[in-house]
Amino acid sequence: MKSCWQLLGKGCFFIFTIISLISCQQRNLPEPQYSYDNGPEIDTSYIAIIPFEKNTALRKPVQLTSTDLKEIDKILLKFAEDYNKHILSLLSPNDDKRNYLINIKDYKRQYTPTTNSKGEKEVVIYCMCHTFNVDWKKERVDVVDGGKCYFMLKVNLKTKDFESSVNGVA
Repeated sequence: MKSCWQLLGKGCFFIFTIISLISCQQRNLPEPQYSYDNGPEIDTSYIAIIPFEKNTALRKPVQLTSTDLKEIDKILLKFAEDYNKHILSLLSPNDDKRNYLINIKDYKRQYTPTTNSKGEKEVVIYCMCHTFNVDWKKERVDVVDGGKCYFMLKVNLKTKDFESSVNGVA
């Protein structure tokens, strides 16, 4: 009987070891999948495409591709990183950093893609942490003030340049 328990104990140890090794392997998680009106893939839980309505000689509406969306994400992350570094340099040790730093994951976004006068794809991006019961997926959310809760970027997808503006605090 003792040898049976010893064998069972070794078997359990062996099984536990195999399970531990399998669970510790790195997993390549798939990139998030998006979808929006049969166009490029967009996660509509936090991104809305607001079409450009004025067709002028200088600007025309344009579609975004999956590549464009990935590039926009990179640029937004770069903006937040640069902004947060700057803000951290201004804060005192006693300041609550959560009141000042931007975490892109906390924002709903409205993208308005157009072409500029050179035919380059540009996107105006409005980011907001509150929508005030506005249907943010269909209507532009315009606010005055609001601090880091509202900011805007204008991104040139060809040059990767962007202009940004973070709202002030009233």
